[in-house]
Amino acid sequence: MRIAFLFAVALGMSGCASVKPVNLDLSDLTESGARVVATTERPMPALSAITPTKAQFGFLGGMAMTMAGKQIVEKNGVDDPAVHVSSELADQLAKALGAEVMSEGPGTVEPGEQPDVLVDVQTRVWQLIYYKSAWGTYSITYRAKAQFIDAETETVLGTGSCSVRPEKDSEWTAGYEDFAENRDAILTRTLAFVARQCAEQIGGQLAAVAATDG
Repeated sequence: MRIAFLFAVALGMSGCASVKPVNLDLSDLTESGARVVATTERPMPALSAITPTKAQFGFLGGMAMTMAGKQIVEKNGVDDPAVHVSSELADQLAKALGAEVMSEGPGTVEPGEQPDVLVDVQTRVWQLIYYKSAWGTYSITYRAKAQFIDAETETVLGTGSCSVRPEKDSEWTAGYEDFAENRDAILTRTLAFVARQCAEQIGGQLAAVAATDG
């Protein structure tokens, strides 16, 4: 279950240029009896569809990029990658805590029970953009920030970030029109890939801190 996120801590995060690595004390959460994890819901930011031509026109070019990205998203019905990142992180955290992820379907969470920990992921950048060394080759650049939050006190328990860009010669690259038309499902496949990579990066930070603290 995704919860509309209105906490002040989230607003404070949006202006940060960078995020410190996750510093989440799993032992404290276990001792406090945290047993329900939920994800948050944010408005989907605009995808920028950047071409060499549009990039030459400053503000007007930026508007054109945003409009082109919006059309691609709407035409192909794609989701904000943050939805998938937060879901994966919630599953990881719940497994580490022996907890349950709050969902719409059947589960062990009692009706009306409130979450103990919120996983909040915010997409900071997602771009359909060419490679500078190969203008005709495109892929998705994705960056996001994550917060793990005590649902009762609204305290930020830990933070993390990711930055993903597929290799130029990988299967996650193609021409601009291939992405725009989602040929061979290249757009949806690549978005799923960058979301997985993002969750792995943030989850890896969490695991590294847990290992260090242990």
